[in-house]
Amino acid sequence: MTQMMLSAPRLETERLILRGPEESDFDAVKAFMASERTKYMGGKSSSEWEIWRGFLGSIGHWALRGYGFFTVLDKRGNRLGRVGLLNHVMWPEPELGWHMFDGSEGKGFAYEAAMAIRDWAAKERKLDRLISQIHPDNVRSIALAERMGATLEKETTLLGDPCLIYRHPSVAGGAA
Repeated sequence: MTQMMLSAPRLETERLILRGPEESDFDAVKAFMASERTKYMGGKSSSEWEIWRGFLGSIGHWALRGYGFFTVLDKRGNRLGRVGLLNHVMWPEPELGWHMFDGSEGKGFAYEAAMAIRDWAAKERKLDRLISQIHPDNVRSIALAERMGATLEKETTLLGDPCLIYRHPSVAGGAA
């Protein structure tokens, strides 16, 4: 049997460990994806099979693109959420996105993780001036994007829903 090894890097911040997805993350992802908290990202998934397929897709994203969503843990190993990069075939370009698990919001974890990943993406993957695609009603994500220095670039639709595209500032110091 051939086994493909995922080579997601491990990043650390003052309070966090950011690592690639592991099968042991599935229960936390399943709880999040089955909750109402997904209303701004397509809505909750109805079956464990759907959630499993999405979870496997996030692992495949790493294999195909060389980047993806990191699992965000505190230094004690508690799973806090997922933050990372997406570039699905229907996306206009790579996106920096985030979702935090229940009880992990409002503590600065998403900001800390997203800033570290944005820096890593620019330096290690040459992905600078990323976008974040945010539903107009998702005031918490809009506030986070703006706190990170991202500015509203345009209004559009994504998968049939209204979408705001926020553009992040250059990390690499290149032209704006």
